[in-house]
Amino acid sequence: MNCAVRLFLGALLLSPIANAQAAIVPSPAQVDFGDQAVGTTSEPKATTFINTGSQAVTVMAVSAVTLEAYARVGGTCGEPPFTIAPQASCSIEHTFTPYLVQSYYGYAHLTLAEGGRVDFGLAGDGEVAYLDIQPSSSWFFPVAVGATSDEQTIYLSNTRSVGMTVTQWTSSGPDVGAFLRTGGNCPSETPFYFGASSSCTVIYRFRPTHVGDHSMSVSILGSGSFGFSMSGDGLPEVPVFKNGFEVPTAAPIE
Repeated sequence: MNCAVRLFLGALLLSPIANAQAAIVPSPAQVDFGDQAVGTTSEPKATTFINTGSQAVTVMAVSAVTLEAYARVGGTCGEPPFTIAPQASCSIEHTFTPYLVQSYYGYAHLTLAEGGRVDFGLAGDGEVAYLDIQPSSSWFFPVAVGATSDEQTIYLSNTRSVGMTVTQWTSSGPDVGAFLRTGGNCPSETPFYFGASSSCTVIYRFRPTHVGDHSMSVSILGSGSFGFSMSGDGLPEVPVFKNGFEVPTAAPIE
């Protein structure tokens, strides 16, 4: 969200027409929730209402915010009607729950007993995590059946400013057992939380079970569907003895 736009909208909410009459100043004029993962609820943030005048002001009503993504959850002002003494203040708290990837500008107001009103605003962005996986496809050099390859590392990075919960990590394909997960710092059990702008690794080795092509794919579910694939070739098994037999041949009879 453009910071200049937010500051401009906040300045409009502090217009002298409403607040000069009411002597009530909202701080901040526009609460900024920043980025929030779609479908999750933020921590409460407060707007503080300061009576800068010399007389008590009674608030008769507090309007709902113009967008359902914002919900009033508390604060010290209480339910209307309530009175703010001269040079005193109270607060109203809201949470933010975005349901789409977009910007959300919400507005609300206090209705005063003498007929004036005080406007205030809320702003935030709905965002989703995204996993960048490198490489997205890995190929192992041919290995003899029964032997084990060198390691290959897969790097997973969340490139967004919000996290996500990985609910499923599934390996599938005809040769899942030939690709061995042997290390890395990604959690091995789901569910787990993948934080904003964070990364982890997973390490595999290839141990072919038959001669020929092997393949496997990994599906990762969180704020979306992500994944990577692996493949490799199995070579004929290397014989234990040079003559190709597993037991030595008998000595010739003299």
